[in-house]
Amino acid sequence: MSHPLHGKIQHKFLLGLACIFLLLGGVFLFSLNLHLREMLHIEAEAKAELVFSHVSSLQQYVRDTLRPSVRGHIPDEDFLLEAMSTSFVTRKVFVELNGQRDQYLYRRVSMTPRNPASQANDLERELITGFRNDGALRTLRGYRVIDGVEHYILARPVYFEADCMYCHGDPSDAPRVLLDRYGAVRGFGHKDGDLAGMDFVGMPVDRSVQQVREAITLFGSSFYAAAAGVFLLIIIFFNRLVVANLRRLTAIFRQNFQSPGDRNILNRLDEGDEINSLMEAFGAFAAHLREARVKLEDYAANLEDKVRERTEDLSLEASEHRTDVELFVDLLGDLNSSQSHAELLQGALPRIAARFGASRATYLCAPMGREQYAWPTPPGPDDATRMPEDWLNVVNARQVRVEPGRVLVPVSTSDFSRGLMALYWEHGGTPDLTPEVLLALGQQLGIAIENLDAIDALLRQNRLLELIFEGISDPVLLVEEGGTVVLANTSARALADGVRPGARIGTWLGSISEKALADGDLAAAIAGRDPSNLELELPGPRVMAVSVYPLRDGGDMGRAVVYLRDTTLERRVRAQMQQSEKLAALGQLAAGLAHEINNPLGVINCYAQLLQKTQQDPQAQEDLEVIVQHTQKARLVLQDLLGLARANRTLTGPSDLNAVLRDMAQIFRVQLESAGADIELDLARGLPRVAADTTSLEQILTNLLVNAIDAMPQGKGRIRVRTEPLGAMGIDAAGADAEGDSGRGRSGGYVRLTVSDNGPGIPPENMTQIFDPFFTTKEIGKGTGLGLTVVHELLRDLGGMVEVTGDGGATFVITLPVAPELPEMPEAPEGRGADGGDDATCADSANRATPEGDSA
Repeated sequence: MSHPLHGKIQHKFLLGLACIFLLLGGVFLFSLNLHLREMLHIEAEAKAELVFSHVSSLQQYVRDTLRPSVRGHIPDEDFLLEAMSTSFVTRKVFVELNGQRDQYLYRRVSMTPRNPASQANDLERELITGFRNDGALRTLRGYRVIDGVEHYILARPVYFEADCMYCHGDPSDAPRVLLDRYGAVRGFGHKDGDLAGMDFVGMPVDRSVQQVREAITLFGSSFYAAAAGVFLLIIIFFNRLVVANLRRLTAIFRQNFQSPGDRNILNRLDEGDEINSLMEAFGAFAAHLREARVKLEDYAANLEDKVRERTEDLSLEASEHRTDVELFVDLLGDLNSSQSHAELLQGALPRIAARFGASRATYLCAPMGREQYAWPTPPGPDDATRMPEDWLNVVNARQVRVEPGRVLVPVSTSDFSRGLMALYWEHGGTPDLTPEVLLALGQQLGIAIENLDAIDALLRQNRLLELIFEGISDPVLLVEEGGTVVLANTSARALADGVRPGARIGTWLGSISEKALADGDLAAAIAGRDPSNLELELPGPRVMAVSVYPLRDGGDMGRAVVYLRDTTLERRVRAQMQQSEKLAALGQLAAGLAHEINNPLGVINCYAQLLQKTQQDPQAQEDLEVIVQHTQKARLVLQDLLGLARANRTLTGPSDLNAVLRDMAQIFRVQLESAGADIELDLARGLPRVAADTTSLEQILTNLLVNAIDAMPQGKGRIRVRTEPLGAMGIDAAGADAEGDSGRGRSGGYVRLTVSDNGPGIPPENMTQIFDPFFTTKEIGKGTGLGLTVVHELLRDLGGMVEVTGDGGATFVITLPVAPELPEMPEAPEGRGADGGDDATCADSANRATPEGDSA
């Protein structure tokens, strides 16, 4: 609380501080006034000296230059006053022609001047008298008030010289012009060296003095304003740092010394200023502490005996408690080493009986009482250890019952009664026991039994879950947020042979990079909170459907269950079905439009050839040749469409794939040389014959080689063709049998044909479209977009398949079934039905345009 005396030290401090500021301000202003006055004096004196310098210069000029010059131009008896008199010229310039009379005042005066204008006034006569009285005095200076204005004056005596006697000596020698103007009375009769008068300069300083006063007032106001601000800041800091802490310290004294015996300390706080009062209070506090210390020493002498007695009692109780704690710990140890109730109780009953000095101990399970355990084990029925008839009431009451020679202890947990334990003593005596300890012991034994039951149930449940987890046929993984596999079932371990839990999930899924795992969708799904489904492409190539189920409850936060399913076959079948649907639609379109398009093309081709035979103009011949060529290209496109629309037109061979490859390499030799490309054949020896006719193989290879030649750089192309046999499982048979023809190649396996080039490859965005009809990346007029479509359909009809990769050049991997061991059949005639050469005749073209030709 605040007190009136708390302001005493503050008032003293502030009063002293105010006096210091006032004294500093007075000294500062006084020093500033002296400095400015001195600067004013120096400035005024310098200006006066400057005026005197100009006056002396002018007089010297008149005497030395102007007067001799004029004397040479006038008679000797004449005298030009305006040019030869130094006094006249000086007065004329510095008095009559002075345009800055407010800046300085100049007078050349005398006691008895010839010119009345040079008559000295009272101040000037005083100064001339001073020069006359003191012949050695050459300058008089000081401050005088002239016409009500304060001036700084500077006066110097003027003495007659020999040259002055001409005008100021004997009147008879003086120039006539002086006598005519001033008469012969005043200004004559002087001798060389007499005091003629004085030159007087006065510098007005009233404005400068006023400026000094204003400056002192301004600086004084600023100083005291700043001092007032500093004074306020000091007051604030003093209140916060000193006064507030003193008040807080005083309040602490008042709060902690409230007893009547402490009144002396509180009274000292009200005496004098704060510091003096606190010093007095601390002195009283020290005396109070000395008195309390004496009392404590007297009390400590008696306290030692009391503490010694209490320590002995506590040691005895601690020993008993230590024994109880050890018993509880032993019970926990029995729980860890026991597999059943019998094992637990056979270890616990002897320890409990030994702790309380009992000779026997029994335990009866609730609620049916069908199981009873005893220590030591009796050889037969023992009436002495038989439980009372109302033992179930004792269990439900959860209270210890003490009987002569026996104690009944209920064994229970917080919400369930487990059974009843009985301790027996011989000779019918019962020791002094604490019911609370016995009841806690029964609860501890009940908890141990309950935990044993819980562990047993948990182990059974864990085994059941393990059987379910391992019984799932698809791979299932438990993965941490960072991607580390914690658990994996049998199928998952089979997926990554030799990899065990603790590895990254990328190892399980087949060389997925750690960066892809950290930055990809799989890592985000594992770290997420909602279930998600992904599809990953693995090396092989294989496609894996991944379902991620994050664990959001319990202690497994940050983990996720990853369910894997291989969908490679499903994806392949789905792609083939989509391709088949596209080609079926294209076949229907081609079959419907073949007649309408083929007939006009045949007519155009026929008449163009007839015109070629009749036209003699070379330009017309060239134009007709263009028509024929483009007509034949259109017919070829139509024939490819009709070929796609026709089903089951391929023959199953058998054919020697290596021989066909050698023939095709020889056929394309000229075209490869013109393109500056090479072809390299890596053909496996002893390659089995394939179930495909030679014509189909040639058509497949022709399309692939033409595409490779067009894609490779000019002069740097290289094509590699490789064959190799595969086992019966080299290809998933379902992939080739999706459209039927399921019997091909299963007995003899498969043959793999790989055609690769060093061209730019195939962009990933085009991978799903390269087998679509009319899809091409070539320039307009260089391709129809049907070549790879024909390849795909031929292989489908032959029971084979084609796969493609486009990184670092295009690579086509073709798988063909091996021909069964059957009698060799004659090969199909070369050609493709309605296909014909470019040199077909007009009649042949007309025949192909018939409806029968379209359906052949």
